[in-house]
Amino acid sequence: MQIALPDEKLAFVASTTENRLEIVEQFRRKEITILVTTTILERGVTFPGVDVFVLEANHRLFSRSALVQISGRVGRSKDRPTGQLLFFHDGTTLAMEKAIREMRDMNKEAGL
Repeated sequence: MQIALPDEKLAFVASTTENRLEIVEQFRRKEITILVTTTILERGVTFPGVDVFVLEANHRLFSRSALVQISGRVGRSKDRPTGQLLFFHDGTTLAMEKAIREMRDMNKEAGL
């Protein structure tokens, strides 16, 4: 990824990453511009103005509810309440289809 995106500062974090809290704080301070993570940041965190890409979104780990939770990380800023959510996959699943439908319904209800 770093070769393809030379101007970006990339980092990876997982539950086993020893300095994960520092990496997350660096991302929060925008010292890191792209953070690749496992589902450890699926809930309970806010990073204003982010876009989210879900790799292997058709993996069985990603239930409808997990995908909806992950989608809730997008935007989250008064200045940029919306953003991009992209699912990268090699075939859609029922969970993905249901999550997309639910997100569209919620966005419509919110007037987005």
